[in-house]
Amino acid sequence: MEFSLKPGIIVRSKNFGAFISHMENSNDLWAIKDHESRFVYANSPFLYYNNFPKFFSIEGRLDSECPAPWAEAADIIQANDITIMKQQKNANVLTNFIYGKKEKIIQPFLFDVTPLIKDGKSIGIIGRAKKLDLYSMYNCDQEPYSPSVPSDYHSLIFTDREFDVVYFAMQSLNVNDISKKLSTPIETIDNYMQSIYQKACVNSLTQLIEFCNENGYHKFAPNRCFNSNPYIPLT
Repeated sequence: MEFSLKPGIIVRSKNFGAFISHMENSNDLWAIKDHESRFVYANSPFLYYNNFPKFFSIEGRLDSECPAPWAEAADIIQANDITIMKQQKNANVLTNFIYGKKEKIIQPFLFDVTPLIKDGKSIGIIGRAKKLDLYSMYNCDQEPYSPSVPSDYHSLIFTDREFDVVYFAMQSLNVNDISKKLSTPIETIDNYMQSIYQKACVNSLTQLIEFCNENGYHKFAPNRCFNSNPYIPLT
């Protein structure tokens, strides 16, 4: 069996064991599917970043049977898998994984999907994903650039609804604008803001933004920001 990590570099093995041994010790995300697009294997980082329930078994499942946002794009994923196997060519896929519990962190990955070939025929696919760092002009203005994102996030002290308000407050929107964004009465937003200020021990929007930057809250995103198209083949 063989697959290509990149043009001109072919990986060969007589069995899956050698492939999986490498994947088990990798920090990248790895997954193997059979010719029907059913999962044969996924390593620990893949399971972690997909926020799968504890003890969830992915083997033998289709994308549509997995408790992940990209399950809604199962038809697109399977069509892309079939194309890759038929053409026996690598393809790149941009996808967002949403992991964590209350923090709801969105992390983009770039998948290199390649056909798994045996005796000249495609018998499945192998996907390898690397984490992408998104860095906005806002970040450049607020802090020195760092290619790595700290993993020791503080526990969120806000409720989900309060964090919706914090998210828009971080963009310097006023109460009226946040009210419109969330389709919520101004009085309710004002009450949320008072609760948020109290929990963060601050007295102004400027202080709240400083608090969020210092504690890593600016790297979180609420549910409403989840990508509705979490699987994007790049052609």
